Amino acid sequence: MSDSLRVDVPAAPALPAGSIAPVSVDPLTHATGSPSVCATSSSTTCARDTLDLWRPDTLREVERAAAAKLPAHALMAHAGAAVAEWLFARLPALASAGRQAVLLLAGPGNNGGDAYVAARELHRRGVLVDVWQLGPPSTDDARWAHAEALASGVSVRPVAALWPQPFAYAWVVDGLFGIGLTRPLEGAAAALVDTIVDAHAQGTPVLAIDIPSGLAAATGVVEGPVIHADVTMAMLGASPGLFTAMGRDVAGEVLVATLGTDEVLAATRAGLPEGKAIATSAPAAFLAHLPQRRHATHKGSYGSLAVLGGHEGMIGAPLLCARAGLMTGAGRVYVGFVAHDAPAWDPQHPELMLRHAENLDLSTMQAVSVGPGLGTSAASSACLSRALALDETPLVIDADALNLLAAEPALAERVRRRAGPTVLTPHPLEAARLAGCDVAGIQSDRLASARALAQHFGATVVLKGSGSIIDDGTRAWINTTGNAGLATAGTGDVLTGAVGALLAQGMPATQAALAAVWLHGRAAERCVDAGAGPAGLTASELLPAMRVELADWLNEAARAARGIRAPRTTPAGAP
Repeated sequence: MSDSLRVDVPAAPALPAGSIAPVSVDPLTHATGSPSVCATSSSTTCARDTLDLWRPDTLREVERAAAAKLPAHALMAHAGAAVAEWLFARLPALASAGRQAVLLLAGPGNNGGDAYVAARELHRRGVLVDVWQLGPPSTDDARWAHAEALASGVSVRPVAALWPQPFAYAWVVDGLFGIGLTRPLEGAAAALVDTIVDAHAQGTPVLAIDIPSGLAAATGVVEGPVIHADVTMAMLGASPGLFTAMGRDVAGEVLVATLGTDEVLAATRAGLPEGKAIATSAPAAFLAHLPQRRHATHKGSYGSLAVLGGHEGMIGAPLLCARAGLMTGAGRVYVGFVAHDAPAWDPQHPELMLRHAENLDLSTMQAVSVGPGLGTSAASSACLSRALALDETPLVIDADALNLLAAEPALAERVRRRAGPTVLTPHPLEAARLAGCDVAGIQSDRLASARALAQHFGATVVLKGSGSIIDDGTRAWINTTGNAGLATAGTGDVLTGAVGALLAQGMPATQAALAAVWLHGRAAERCVDAGAGPAGLTASELLPAMRVELADWLNEAARAARGIRAPRTTPAGAP
């Protein structure tokens, strides 16, 4: 959900075929958590509540069940009306006055049918519409919508061979292909999409129905031309591909119009087999577990975190990790270096206690983060082995420690046998090494890859990247915070320190991972909003921003504990 937009679609009444339900659009100043309507951004969101995500096959079941309770074509009527209503409220004056056209692209399936209905409704409001038909309608609903549009006087013609002058259209509506597309676009469809991408690059805004054509709904994979949208309006529910892999780059702002099918959605969600639930991550998933600060406490109340790593030439990685641990609330943070020429103290944060790894008593720690700058030498492997000897202590494994697991099956087996909580935080290459495949194999289905690793290691896995996946083996979340500023050295070390600090303070592994990934992404957003980055943002700059974001949500958790649900006063993105 977003703090800027809302699509409100009333429950669908029993309507005769051809009639359109009223649809209202109004601004949303704060996320409400309404179960029937929401709006979010695939690139950032500060909403409190998670958003259910739906695989394409499940959405098809929802669509069939909802349509069975309504008159013929009513669901498509509502969908097209939702598009038209939202778009009409945002048209420039020339378009509202019928002097600048809206282009709607209609494919052969039900997405094309939604576009025909939207064209009809805009035409009825006096908007000049131009419909380009990629192919004749192939479904009953689409044929009905096409006939209704023609009967209303809408101009429908084949795809034009040439694009008109720049800014000829006020908006382009992508109704070419929906969530069922599983192959790359080719031929006329690919050429048309390339044309729309060029128009978008020149400033023509694009609204996609359900999903940008060319984007895989289940995975976010793009294997050919793909529409670049400013807004995607998902009907009934949003698909995972809008929020991970390439989805965040091409979907823009994501709106969800449930079209009055909330009861069907709820029943479908309740009937999903164990392990099939997917949602976006949000504070609602971890807020109740954030460690509260009370007056009658001391540093020991908030746990001791050990950070292990720092081979020669990589001293900075564990220092970044440890500093992040301080900034996210660990009571005490120790650094155990593999390098023998490591510094004796950290002048930037003298609160840190620096040791050689062999001299650090890990048995006194409430959590251990191992891997930043660890290297893959024999000494590195021995350091990881010492951490794995802590069978009950919460453990975060990152970076070179993951590479050691991939290279040494005996170490990997010890992870599998651990009794204590384990969090693995691989980027795609590290995940590929662990899985014995290449990066393309991991990225081809990030959700499946994270689930496989989580179940194999009996761990909570954070598969980093655009739309990081957090999976504990039975549930999956896609994180929606963060930006390209995180694509720089050291940011992974910062995340590892945050996870470790939250574990040291007693958070369960899954909630610690969810919270750390969320805070990490929000810190990058705060920095960029304040003018630092995304280009040139450094990992160190994330630390104070993470602390501010954590403080905001600790205050929120305290209010929730007292039964108060007041909106946050800090504007989204403010440092």
